[in-house]
Amino acid sequence: MPCDYRDYPPDWKERRSKILTRAGNKCEWCGVENYKPHPITGSRVILTVAHLDHDKENWSVADDRLVALCQRCHLNYDRGRHIENRIKRRSK
Repeated sequence: MPCDYRDYPPDWKERRSKILTRAGNKCEWCGVENYKPHPITGSRVILTVAHLDHDKENWSVADDRLVALCQRCHLNYDRGRHIENRIKRRSK
């Protein structure tokens, strides 16, 4: 899903670029390369920058609380939050 940059700090694109550079344009957890086929899923890797504190509104977040992740690692990291959100939506 495309990122809605209105929810992020004005310098987000620069910060994202800085994190991807720090990561060597690879997932910081599993090492897959950006824009290459993922060795497990076969899908094209598009790195994202994840907030380890899950707070995208924390505009002063330090770079050590941001991490470049492939889709698989990002979804695995967020799995618990996705489940919680699904449960909340169903209970409404």
